[in-house]
Amino acid sequence: MQRSTALPLLFSMLLLLGVFAFVRETTTESARSIIAACDKESNHAFCYEREVAALYPEMPLKAIFAIVREIRRADSGYQFCHVLAHKLGERIVADNPDAWLDAIPLNPPDGLCSNGFMHGVIGGRFRAEVLTEDALQKLIPDFSRACEPRGSWNPSELDKAICYHGLGHLYVFLTDADIPRSLQLCKKTTSDRTQRMCLEGVFMQIYQPLEPDDFLLIERMSQKPSTTTVRTYCSQFGEDQYEGACLRESWPYAREGIVAGVGIDSFCEGYPNQEQQGYCYDTAFAILGRMSLDNPGGAVRACKAVGAERRLACLTAVAQAVLEEDRSQGERALSLCESAPVDLRHSCAEALVLRAEFIFGSNTREYKRFCATAGRSFDLFCTTR
Repeated sequence: MQRSTALPLLFSMLLLLGVFAFVRETTTESARSIIAACDKESNHAFCYEREVAALYPEMPLKAIFAIVREIRRADSGYQFCHVLAHKLGERIVADNPDAWLDAIPLNPPDGLCSNGFMHGVIGGRFRAEVLTEDALQKLIPDFSRACEPRGSWNPSELDKAICYHGLGHLYVFLTDADIPRSLQLCKKTTSDRTQRMCLEGVFMQIYQPLEPDDFLLIERMSQKPSTTTVRTYCSQFGEDQYEGACLRESWPYAREGIVAGVGIDSFCEGYPNQEQQGYCYDTAFAILGRMSLDNPGGAVRACKAVGAERRLACLTAVAQAVLEEDRSQGERALSLCESAPVDLRHSCAEALVLRAEFIFGSNTREYKRFCATAGRSFDLFCTTR
């Protein structure tokens, strides 16, 4: 009797292992094929964005994300995959636009590609529409719950922040680039804790267009910021938090100086108050980390160019950027702290561990793994033990 039960069980286990091996082999082969094809093109990132997004719907979303991970492992020069994930989100929501709220939880649980998939879902649902005030008001309940836990989805605070940021992008489209109305929508659909992310999403949309309709949207704006008018443009919005978000998101005008570190202090001058200036440094350090994912040593050197009192925050943000792009990279993120100046190494790792619950959420498998990687000396700061 036991033998007759054991044989089918053994067969089932072998079958499952075979399926797993086949899927793994298929994703590896697909990744290698795409890498080989894109190696012939000068812009690998653009090629990956095109080729990987084209795998859907013939290949399931989970397998496509596995391919993205394989590509990032094989091509060290391709670590920033936010735009690729953005395109995948847009393709998913195009299948069933009315189910956009249900598509948000399909975002990879490890936050792969800085949650770009979530942005794509939110932006892809409404970006072709301009809504009347009545239509917008009817959608307020949906917008207000879009980024909050529901069902089996329990997003981390980072996941929620990224999601609310995506709503800010969306509001610019829904209002046909009416920035004051977009800012008011942020106020109506967020809490005090999440409002800043939404406001930054509004302004990011006008400073960082990606698709043709992004550029067309900006063209329709009666007043646009430029490198020479940005401060005047941002001062018109009346509230410090609006002006601060507008100035922070203008970082593409100062990209070279931020990535080199030498332009960060000057970029964060002239803010309406100290709180907004502090947020500016947070943004600049995060951008430095994200733009240096394939050159972490350069980012550590760039942090030496900022004022001594902010150097630790810079190093921590650079390490955090690695985790935000791929939450399985705890060891790599902590190693960045180890490459910092000796007097800042432990403090950098400690600050990163303190931020881990925000990134992972508490009691998640990834959080526990990260805490184990950090080591016993940081037990006090990990809430999982």
